[in-house]
Amino acid sequence: MDRQKAAAGFALLADPNRLEILRLLSQGEKNATELLKGLPVSQPTLSHHMRLLCQGGLVTQQRQGQRVLYTLCRAALRELLSAPLEEQPPPSPAAPAEPVIIIRSGHRTR
Repeated sequence: MDRQKAAAGFALLADPNRLEILRLLSQGEKNATELLKGLPVSQPTLSHHMRLLCQGGLVTQQRQGQRVLYTLCRAALRELLSAPLEEQPPPSPAAPAEPVIIIRSGHRTR
């Protein structure tokens, strides 16, 4: 996993509500009503968090009739948590910055 993807995944984990969602899903698949019982958030807020977790690949969703069941993707979570331990090539050096010229009161400085 590259550094950018790992950083995005860890950003998902930086929210206490999303961590609680993952904890609840670690007990088994759940629908939104079941998740809301264990969370201090509204339904629209839960939908927002679920969309982010699904986009990040940490949660999958499956429609069953009118219900959507959410499941923790344990393999993706394991991969994310092990990412900092993986040996990565060093990032490519950034291009040297152009010098900034500041003009104050008629004096040029570098």
